[in-house]
This record gives sequence, structure tokens and C-alpha cells, in this order.
Amino acid sequence: MKKKTSVRTKFIRTATKAAMPALQVLCSPPKLEHIKKALFIQPHPDDNQIGAGGTIAYLVNKGVEVYELTVLDDRFTDLTYKGEGYTVRQKEALAAQEKLGMKNAGFLGFGDRTRASSREIADKITPIIREIKPDAIFTVDPNLASECHEDHIKVGNAVKFAFMDAGFDFVPEFDNGKPRKDTHGVFTIGFYYTDTPNTIVDISDFEDLKFEAINCHESQKDLALNAALRIQDQYFAQGTDFKAAEVLRLQNKLHSHCFNLPIE
Repeated sequence: MKKKTSVRTKFIRTATKAAMPALQVLCSPPKLEHIKKALFIQPHPDDNQIGAGGTIAYLVNKGVEVYELTVLDDRFTDLTYKGEGYTVRQKEALAAQEKLGMKNAGFLGFGDRTRASSREIADKITPIIREIKPDAIFTVDPNLASECHEDHIKVGNAVKFAFMDAGFDFVPEFDNGKPRKDTHGVFTIGFYYTDTPNTIVDISDFEDLKFEAINCHESQKDLALNAALRIQDQYFAQGTDFKAAEVLRLQNKLHSHCFNLPIE
């Protein structure tokens, strides 16, 4: 004989069903269309262009104010650099920014393969976020399963820390014994170089511009890499009407603290 469903179980099922629309909203990633100002924070001077050059071009075309911050550069390995002006890779970064219509948020002063910790890097990123006040920040995904580059892992984690720290009025400390007034809460954090994407971006109209920006990094030019990246853009576009695409993992502040429901 079939067991009778209890009143309590019926109530739970009804309440759960009623909550499903809200749950779908809760688990939805934020939208690129809501962004007015964005800050792309890259480990090396070409990472933003390689990982999200098409997305950057898409945002700029939509009228978004897009900044680029570079954490690591060649200041200690460029043998032509005398400590003044820009290094080779810094100049290339500025050329790529101009090509895409980005604004320069600076070079943080760390050299490639820095021994600085993610915490030390985050402490340098936080004031930049507070100064620019972006709606969204983007960086490399430090949790990419195949990632072996310490710089990417370290910087990706530093950006995650700074994303949270920028909104705390006691970080790095109180201001004259009072809560800080320069805090800024960023709504969206996005990751490229990710294997857990929840957002696909149509870059069909911007793919050529993306590679023009990549090619601004002349000291790093690699025809084989460029060919592989074009294939990757086509791979990400499979199952869509897009000719080329990039993928991102986007999450908001709620998703970024103790939230273990899927964001999809």
C-alpha cells in the first residue's frame, strides 16, 4: 500500500516549488550588459588581450569605460631598461590598450616571477579598485585545473582578495580611528582562462581587433599560439550562431562568499 504523504512534506514541496523562480535568479551569473565601468587586471602585459581581448572590444563598443591594470612586467629582465620611462613590454601593453580603446590604470611594480605573496599583491590592487570604482573587475581564473603558472595563480587569488577588501571599511586599517570612507563595493568579478564558464560572449565582430591587440605585444609574438587561439575561439562558439566566442565565469558578491550553489 502506498504510504500517505505527510502534511509537512507536502508543505515543504510546495514551498520549494514556489521558491524555484527565486532560486534561478539567485544562481544566475551577473550580466555584462549591466556594466558601465570595468577594470581588467592582468598578471602579464598580454594576458587581458589573449584571454578576453574580444570581450574587452565588445564592452568598449557598448560604451563601457574599460581600464587595464598590469601586475607583473619585465622591469627586472628588460636589459635595455634604465629605470626611467617604460620597458619594452610596458610599451607594448600601452599600444594594445590604445588599439582596444582601454585606459591605463598603471603598472603595479612587481617583476615577472615575483616572490611577493597574493596578500602583498592584493594590498596594492585594493587602492586602485577604490580609486577607479568599477562595476566589474576581471582577471585570470586561479582555479583553472590545468594552470601551472604561479604568476597566474597568485595574481588571480590576489584579485579575489582585493575584490572583497575594497569594500571593507577597516582594510588596511581605520582612518584616524574611524571607519574608512574610500571603500568601494564591486558588484561583479569575472574570470577568463577558466574551465568553469557560465557566460559566453559573441566576439564575431571583434575577433580581428582582438588579434591586432595581441600582435601589439611584438616581443611575445607567436604565430602558433595565435592559430591555436583562433581555433579556441571557434571551439567556444560551437552550438551557437557565433563565428567566434570567448567564455567567462561571472559571479557577484553574494556568490563570492560561502555560496556553494551552482552559478549557471
